[in-house]
Amino acid sequence: YQNVPVLMNAKQDAAAMANSLKALGYTVYLHQDLDEKGFKQALREFRANLNGGEEVLFFYAGHGVQLGAANYLLPVDTKGDNEEQVKDEAVELQRILDDLKARNTKFALAVIDACRDNPFKKSGRALGGRGLAPTTAATGQMIMFSAGAGQQALDKLDSSDASKNGVFTRVLLKEMSRPGVPVDRVLRNVRNEVVRLAKSVGHEQTPALYDQAVGDFYFALK
Repeated sequence: YQNVPVLMNAKQDAAAMANSLKALGYTVYLHQDLDEKGFKQALREFRANLNGGEEVLFFYAGHGVQLGAANYLLPVDTKGDNEEQVKDEAVELQRILDDLKARNTKFALAVIDACRDNPFKKSGRALGGRGLAPTTAATGQMIMFSAGAGQQALDKLDSSDASKNGVFTRVLLKEMSRPGVPVDRVLRNVRNEVVRLAKSVGHEQTPALYDQAVGDFYFALK
């Protein structure tokens, strides 16, 4: 990030997720440190590769901000001088969800590890607040945020935590590798474990899950 605080784990989180999905047999498109033009181009290419009937995961690790009732994912060159600029430069999460629905995916899961402190706060710009706004999944979709409304997601448990991944993503990587466990159960297991780990260091973090999936889906089959 060029104009807001740097994130220490986001790049490693994306790479680890890509490697895990490849190991499970998925076709993966990995993009890191995207500016506005690159982010929007990557989304266009991703959408163009969907023909209908796919099982799709969209994973994002980075800064996100709530403006009004909408959530925006921030490219690395977002300046955020005012709210309208952020809306123009950033990527609205709902647009991504609408694209997946329009391409008639069989199942779509969006995992957003972006519920960190307001990236604009330290610069004195009163844009958005902590966390992301609650959202609504369309039929056939599941959405998971790494923390609930108004909560901050932990990158580290404490100063001795040597993991290169944020707390939410490291738990997700572990749980999704378990064979024969439906996705909805995987995500609930993730939520329970993240809550437990956060409480162990006196922090409140409850990943938010929005579920309108129909049928059973698996990261890893038996």
